[in-house]
Amino acid sequence: MSPIAPDYAFATPFLNPPASPIRSLMPYAMRPGTISLAGGYPAQELFDVEGLSVASTQVMARLGGCLQYSNIDGQASLREQLARLSAARGLRCNPDTELAVTGGSQQALALLSRVMLQPGDHAVIETPAFPNSVQALRYTGAAVHTVPSGPQGIDLDALDELAARVKPKMVCVVASFSNPCGATLARERRLRLLELAVRHRFLVVEDDPYSELRFDGEAVPPIAALAEGEARHWAVYLSSMSKTMAPALRIGWLVAPAEIRRRCVGAKAADDMACSAWIQEVVAQYLANGRYDEHVPRIRAAYGLRCDAMAGALARELDGRIRFSKPQGGMFFWARLTGDVDATRLLPYAIEHEVVYVPGKAFYANPAEADLHAMRMSFATMNEAQIAEGMVRLGRALTACEANEPVSVSLAA
Repeated sequence: MSPIAPDYAFATPFLNPPASPIRSLMPYAMRPGTISLAGGYPAQELFDVEGLSVASTQVMARLGGCLQYSNIDGQASLREQLARLSAARGLRCNPDTELAVTGGSQQALALLSRVMLQPGDHAVIETPAFPNSVQALRYTGAAVHTVPSGPQGIDLDALDELAARVKPKMVCVVASFSNPCGATLARERRLRLLELAVRHRFLVVEDDPYSELRFDGEAVPPIAALAEGEARHWAVYLSSMSKTMAPALRIGWLVAPAEIRRRCVGAKAADDMACSAWIQEVVAQYLANGRYDEHVPRIRAAYGLRCDAMAGALARELDGRIRFSKPQGGMFFWARLTGDVDATRLLPYAIEHEVVYVPGKAFYANPAEADLHAMRMSFATMNEAQIAEGMVRLGRALTACEANEPVSVSLAA
């Protein structure tokens, strides 16, 4: 007989922590023969292993100097390189007072949330949105509100009305190729968002893991790059190497006004002390070698072909049965079933036909707002032939589901 667990007095945000609906699909996605469109992972075969190996070898020659604790705000070499990279995107910053290295952009958001929010405060995030971003806000005890997002990004009229009522401290967006919608906020709409930030005195927090994965249309500068005068005080930029270099590096960064950045560094000291100096030096060397500038166009081209393949296969295999907007970049399609079958009901049939996606309801902070017919499909990790076959399988699964055929897969509600 197992002992009875004590009645622990957990903090309120952790009384009933939600299980990840995306990770729960991974056992099915990893089955041999299954075509997985579920994960938000970059393509492993596109990693620049050679370039990272060269950089690693160069760092190994001076390894003794890379084994000590790093500066909490990051190695000076990497901060300089990330400032250069940010400037190439249009955002100039001081690497010593405005930029800090973090354990991916997820840690950057968690630190910023901890610094800015507490119980009684209000934050806003677009919906649908990446679930971990919602949790980073909620774990502070602040009230988290949602504003609808669609093909053009966050609804700014709805945000204006909400901000006037609840006075949020932070508004979080993925302005380029959002996860899950694949939407991009146009330049004019970014400028209006900054106007709202100044008027309502909230921080605009842009998480930008995908903007360099643009394969169609013209690049749009980060929101903070468009901020002039007082608006620059209300804009924070987060980014990551996970989607362009490799997730295992766990390297991201934030660019923020100096007083916000200083407090985030203090929060990081209480969190993990610092990111690995060794890994930071490898990333800095990789950037200094120019390999990043050579690598990104290669993965951009590959993802562009995969995006085209998914758009073509969806139109061919599910014509009239699903609606979608083709993204100009990033890694995701946001699609919607047009018939009576919703995405959750279809999923067991899809798994049985060896294709997996994520039902759209996983990305809504408020279940009552969820579009049950929506689904997110990633084209990043499958090649063009696999994507085409995946859409064939999805079409067969939908036919079987519409006919209410027996299905052997049973998923938890």
